[in-house]
Amino acid sequence: MNTYPGFLQNPVPTDKTQSPKDPALSERKAQDRVPILEALQSYRGVTRFHMPGHRGGAGADSLAISFLGKETFLNDVTGVPGMDDLHEPQGCILEAQTLAAQAFGADKTYFSVNGTSSAIHAMALSVVNEGDTLIIPRNIHKSVLSAVILSGAKPAFVMPSYDSFLGFALGVDAKTVEACVELNPYAKATLLINPTYYGTSVDLTSVASALHKRNMALLVDEAHGPHFRFHPLLPIPALESGADAVAQGGQKLIGAFTQASYLHLKGNLIDRARMKATFQYLTTTSPSYLLMASLDLARRQMALQGRELLEYALGLSDALRESVNEIPGLYAFGEEALGRPGADWLDPTKVTITVRELGITGFQAEAYLRSRFDIQVELSDLYNVLVIVSFGNKAEDISKLLGALRALTDAVAAGELPKNLLRAQQYIPDIPRLPELALSPRKAVERPWERVPLLESVGRVSAEVVTCYPPGIPILFPGEIIGKDTVSLDVVKRLAFGISGPEDRTLKTVRVVRGL
Repeated sequence: MNTYPGFLQNPVPTDKTQSPKDPALSERKAQDRVPILEALQSYRGVTRFHMPGHRGGAGADSLAISFLGKETFLNDVTGVPGMDDLHEPQGCILEAQTLAAQAFGADKTYFSVNGTSSAIHAMALSVVNEGDTLIIPRNIHKSVLSAVILSGAKPAFVMPSYDSFLGFALGVDAKTVEACVELNPYAKATLLINPTYYGTSVDLTSVASALHKRNMALLVDEAHGPHFRFHPLLPIPALESGADAVAQGGQKLIGAFTQASYLHLKGNLIDRARMKATFQYLTTTSPSYLLMASLDLARRQMALQGRELLEYALGLSDALRESVNEIPGLYAFGEEALGRPGADWLDPTKVTITVRELGITGFQAEAYLRSRFDIQVELSDLYNVLVIVSFGNKAEDISKLLGALRALTDAVAAGELPKNLLRAQQYIPDIPRLPELALSPRKAVERPWERVPLLESVGRVSAEVVTCYPPGIPILFPGEIIGKDTVSLDVVKRLAFGISGPEDRTLKTVRVVRGL
């Protein structure tokens, strides 16, 4: 296991590697700038007769000022002269996006103020038209489903690898993607999720090469990997692996605000004019300068201090993982889980704590940690709780979590927490086969629909998505024909917490396309 000296102290990044003759010095000086923040600071003295109505906080409610701070309102401006235009940037936004492209290794970067979801939509709609085939993993994020529906594309699914012990899907193996490409030689692009929510990542180099030989674009939802470029022990970033477009969440581990994301382009395979137009179609004309400034500042922090900050975070996460594995009944996987299809690398800042050996569910563990110790994890599922360790955490946070986990195991041993896992496990379905696609997802959701009892839905066309956790892979997708084997999975309705997607989460009924 790697060790990182000094992990028990807070990070104090220093730069002792640059010399006056260092060729990277000028670039580093450029990355020290924050163009959007500079523009906001220069606007402080302007008398405002424009939106927003709070006038830099002068008209804001006193409770809002005390809660959010005066600086928040002073920096909440709109696209007046001198503050640039996100749709047609020529000033501070263009400068900030250019610096971001340099820092993240892109040819062109856009600031997405509607989250990574909007960036994913822009990627897909810039490449595929209605009726085109888009290769995607079966365990897609709902934003990818939205992109498929908005574009009118036909999905060609690839199945991810699945870890039955941990209870979640890994990445999609390169050979699986390449086999799907052979079956769909006229597909316009492949959109992959890398890394997974749990931190596993695959090598995309061979995938990119195989796609580019057929003039297909590789689009990557790298929402959880904006920090990869800034430390050598992290997985190789998608842009460095040959991806043509990448969406990253600025808030996942680096310091941007929630809803602030990056959309990166590289190479010439994607039509830049179409991407620009698509981005404009999907982007508000009144973007938040608070969100854009946070993207600008997060880029600066990573470019100047990223390695040192991530070194500290990796030290904390390694210490946490090692200590968790010393607690009886708990397990936090590490590099021993790699080297198999769908798991080439691991982002160590994602620490998955498996509680199945205790006989309780991850949902129970999350509730216990929050109610008893005021600790909130990133997510829980049937077998696990996931925590993200950031350079914003302290050693005291790790100690508090470890103490709470030891108390959790004691509570289970004392019978304070019922062992519900065995009851839940008997209802977990096998990974279902891929149903036949009768309509494109867009046509399926546009058509009139009706609700029918699940047992009467065989042969009908689904109008909604149905996903069971685990395995986290959709059982049904809009436009797919409901088969007998799908209906036989009605046992999952007993696990209300394990169903996602359908309007009726009990699965007593499902929505189907009327007349089909």
